[in-house]
Amino acid sequence: MAGNPNYNIRGALLTILNGMAPDSKHDADIAHLCHLMEWFREAGADSDFEIDRRFNMIAEALERSNDLRLNVKGYLEQFLKESRYRYTFAELGILGNETFGQAMKNRIFQRLLPATVEDKTVRESLSLMFTKPNDHEWLEKISVGSWERLFRVLEWLDPAMPLWIRIQHEMLEAMEMLAVRIAATGIDSEVVRCLGISDRHTSPFVEQLLELRSLIAQAHEKLGNQASLEDLGDHLDVLLDQCTKQIKKAYAQARVQGISVTLSMQLIRLEQSIARMRRLLQLIGALPSESRVASCVQFLCLLTREENRKHSIGDLWTSMTDKLALRITEHASQTGEKYATESRAEYWKIGRAAMGAGVVIAFLSLFKAIISGWHLPPFWEAVFFSLNYGIGFVIIHILGFTIATKQPAMTAARIAAAIDGANGKLSSADRVVELVTQVARTQFIAIWGNVIPAFLTALLVAAGLTLLFGASPVSVDKSNVMLLELNPFLSGALAHAAIAGIFLFLAGVISGYYDNLSIYHRIPDRLRKVAWLRKRLGVVRQEKLADYLGKNTGALAGNFFFGCMLGSAGFVGLILGLPIDIRHITFSAANFAYAIQAQEFALSAAALLLAGGCVLAIGMVNLGVSFALAFYTALRARGVRGLEGFKLTARVGRRFINSPAEFFYPPRVVGTEGVDGTPAPQANAQQEQPQAQAADKAANARSSA
Repeated sequence: MAGNPNYNIRGALLTILNGMAPDSKHDADIAHLCHLMEWFREAGADSDFEIDRRFNMIAEALERSNDLRLNVKGYLEQFLKESRYRYTFAELGILGNETFGQAMKNRIFQRLLPATVEDKTVRESLSLMFTKPNDHEWLEKISVGSWERLFRVLEWLDPAMPLWIRIQHEMLEAMEMLAVRIAATGIDSEVVRCLGISDRHTSPFVEQLLELRSLIAQAHEKLGNQASLEDLGDHLDVLLDQCTKQIKKAYAQARVQGISVTLSMQLIRLEQSIARMRRLLQLIGALPSESRVASCVQFLCLLTREENRKHSIGDLWTSMTDKLALRITEHASQTGEKYATESRAEYWKIGRAAMGAGVVIAFLSLFKAIISGWHLPPFWEAVFFSLNYGIGFVIIHILGFTIATKQPAMTAARIAAAIDGANGKLSSADRVVELVTQVARTQFIAIWGNVIPAFLTALLVAAGLTLLFGASPVSVDKSNVMLLELNPFLSGALAHAAIAGIFLFLAGVISGYYDNLSIYHRIPDRLRKVAWLRKRLGVVRQEKLADYLGKNTGALAGNFFFGCMLGSAGFVGLILGLPIDIRHITFSAANFAYAIQAQEFALSAAALLLAGGCVLAIGMVNLGVSFALAFYTALRARGVRGLEGFKLTARVGRRFINSPAEFFYPPRVVGTEGVDGTPAPQANAQQEQPQAQAADKAANARSSA
């Protein structure tokens, strides 16, 4: 024995097992199971072979000693008989009725001060045995064959044994609790409004409760007679399928009607409850399963994982935000459709819209320089900066102009909308690559459409004001500060450009959020019913205002809040004592022009090249950060794996090598464009048909997902 390399491991196991024995005078002591779990952890969660080997050691030890087997069997059966199951089966791993804010607050509080769970419940036992957050990982590595061997040794494979009969009765009670909650949530006003169910008696959520009560009565009778429950849950399974279809319908309706945090939590709760109901039906034998032992093991692993993650803030946040992100990026992708140009006419239309925005931004940059010259207190300076940017961006949108850096957050969602999230793979790789190509050239013309007019307009405005008033609108000291801000070596220009990229991404999220909010709360319909607004504007203008806000609420909110973020970044940095600021390519180009004019065009060629290069680098960082964040969010919302993102990147790279010009200028297709670059009517109609079919397929794929 001394030379046996497994002597210590086996000896420790035998010590634990020998401590297990039934006790008629006292409750079974869970400490023995806790010590056994510690013995398992010694193998390490990453060692699949060692975990399974140690588990088989238990069966080997029980097979070798009948007395040990009887003692361990009696101890485990006493422990299981004394445990209570129903609340654990019905609640663990399922969202409660609290709001998202309450759920987040409760999880934070539980992490700081863990609650005392009622003694002898399965949940309490799991929390005592599996104390590490990754315990479920090594538990899942034990093979089903090893579990079957242990069950065979303990004589637990007979479903008619009294212990299993008792647990099945508890499962039936847990199912009734689940069914009541499913019915109550299914007829909640928000869910009914989303689904459009007029009569609650025709709702499958109510029907499944009535069917379950009938099933429970039959099941109790059959269990009392030790009869099989096979096929007893077939009709209930059909009703649960109908409930699942209603939930999918609700998600599809949310694309049109919008979705709230409360509704999203209710739908998640319904999905979880239905999945748990099906699992319990399989465990009692009312629904078919490949192996009862495998189902029991999977359920144990599920409960353990949920117990390990019960206080996880990240899990709650992910489950919630994934649903909302899908809705938000859905609206953003619809906005992003206009930023993917196919024809040269669309290309130059975007260019003209970008040029208009560049002209306006040149004036916004001048206004900011004037405001900074007032030397206001930091708070009021931030307020005026924010109003200058926010109102200016709103005016740009109302005039129909385009800011280049606002596009990535929308176009990333548009690209991700062409990806099938049902299996995490690209539904049409060629179509996605084509979209990326269209977006790239649209972005190219929009950038230059912003930068060049902003630069030239700023030069002309500065020169005109100098001639008119005899002094440059920007002082020499201010121009030195502007040039310093464009020096990538002496300032944090590129880091500040990354911060602006984050704000650009957030602006896209805000746009999608307010579009969703406007649809969900039916803001246009509410505006049409405002009496005082009708008196002042008249019916026609009120209708036009409601229609406009219905289509542009998100864009207006996103633009205004983006301006507020840009204007207040420096003030936030001042309060926190951190070097927080922003650099935006178009404003940087305008500032560059004002600085050149203030310096009377006396800058050296090296200084001009350095500042000009920094302006372009700022633009690349703006676009790169905002696009990456938006694309990642849109992919995550559709459940697409990271590997598919790398495959997409490789395809885009090959397309760029083969046809680099298409990334900067749309190719001319013979017979599809007129002399002036406008699409020919007949050819355009022929093109629109396959594109519409492709769009319908993509929409159907997203709905089914």
